[in-house]
Amino acid sequence: MAETEQEAALLARHTDALRDALARRVPQWAAAVVESLSPEPGSTASDDAAARVRTMAEAETVPELERLLGSDIDAQWCSPLDIVRKLVPAITDALDRLGAEPRSRDPRSLELMPHDTYAITPATFADIHPSLHEPGLAWGAAKAHVHLRRHATDDPPVVVVFAPELGDRSRFDHYDVTHVRSAGKLHEFAARTEPDLVIVDLDRTSAPADFRIDDAHVVGFGSHVDTERQDAALDAGFDAVVARSVFFRRLPELLAPVAKANL
Repeated sequence: MAETEQEAALLARHTDALRDALARRVPQWAAAVVESLSPEPGSTASDDAAARVRTMAEAETVPELERLLGSDIDAQWCSPLDIVRKLVPAITDALDRLGAEPRSRDPRSLELMPHDTYAITPATFADIHPSLHEPGLAWGAAKAHVHLRRHATDDPPVVVVFAPELGDRSRFDHYDVTHVRSAGKLHEFAARTEPDLVIVDLDRTSAPADFRIDDAHVVGFGSHVDTERQDAALDAGFDAVVARSVFFRRLPELLAPVAKANL
């Protein structure tokens, strides 16, 4: 089933907003990383290195982002963040040449990204610039909704919850909801039935990565968002991590990527 004109227009609007924001912020981010980690910020060598990575971002990264976001969603070959991350080796090389001090990293970060010496790989749009969080989230939700509109089935979305309470149950009237008490139970369930969405209370686990399920949209929430646990969740591939204080208010938005077209 094809998307409606209104849904297509909404996706186009969010795509344009994200594309324009990335075109502006990604070159700034690349240069700012070099400037902030340089052992001699403001020096000629540092300024030249920052200018080079900025030029590279403008000449190579931004056009590739425009090609990606200008293509049909079913033909998109990767995510915008995958393209931005291609800048990391060039930024790392620039910092190496400047003699920058490598950053201390935790074992999991070393395992996942052994060559990210300066811990600069963006896990989310907000890591590039805070202003990218909202357009990135809106674009992702609109894209997922159109994808599901095109490829929808008659079955309700399957939601697996690792959390003690989710408030008003009427929000889930059109979803097949299952509660689990551990990551092990989640994986047992996923072996039988493929979840569309996994909701994780990050305050109840010290190992967010254990709740990552392939091909499922995974959302985490916790008392505080700026924590090692949040970082671990994003590193593990969670699609969104939000504060508990806004989670329930934003629940319709977070559910949107898995809402089937016939709901």
